[in-house]
Amino acid sequence: MIKTCIFDMDGVIIDSESLWEFYEQKFLPQIMGKKIFAGIKDQILGNSIEKIYDEALSFGLNFDKNQFKRIYFQYAKIVYKKSKLTKGIEILLKTLGNKNIKLGLVTVSNKKWIDIVLSKFKLKNPFHYILSLDSEKVRPKPFPDGYQKAMKALKSASFETIIIEDSQKGIQAAKTSGALTICYLEHLPKSYLPQGADIYVKNVKELTDKIEKLAFL
Repeated sequence: MIKTCIFDMDGVIIDSESLWEFYEQKFLPQIMGKKIFAGIKDQILGNSIEKIYDEALSFGLNFDKNQFKRIYFQYAKIVYKKSKLTKGIEILLKTLGNKNIKLGLVTVSNKKWIDIVLSKFKLKNPFHYILSLDSEKVRPKPFPDGYQKAMKALKSASFETIIIEDSQKGIQAAKTSGALTICYLEHLPKSYLPQGADIYVKNVKELTDKIEKLAFL
């Protein structure tokens, strides 16, 4: 029986991926040059700032890491203030909470960015456990460490857990953790289809239907 649902943030809880793509296409080529950007652009979605910087280094980036982070943080404030919660997600989280389903959030995003997103909820923070992979000493996605840590904190076995993700690395992390993995497609570019999820859904209605059936709600 399903006891726990763990969500990724960007592209699942909040519709931020398209705005991130818009701004990254502007400022990253200026920082690293068009050639390096072309080499790493397919690795950006679902990655932390640290990993994006490391990817760029492997292509020859010569730019101060702290300055790189500062620029990212400046744009993050814009992205998260402009982005809206995924339509219907707040109702789904409230419904699951009322049914005693434990809720987790595992994201590569910084805690300050998470706080901006949480401030958009009409009611209190709906999550029982939140993990920022940017601040915790755990291996990032595609490693399952973050999801395993969340399941342990929520006292949920992998067979009792559903994870909702939207990136390839996120899906790899979720699958490796042993949990049932749902890929959320609504905010993804049409050309980007992550592989390996157990279930694919296009919107919150489909997601709600799947979770209700799996959790016998």
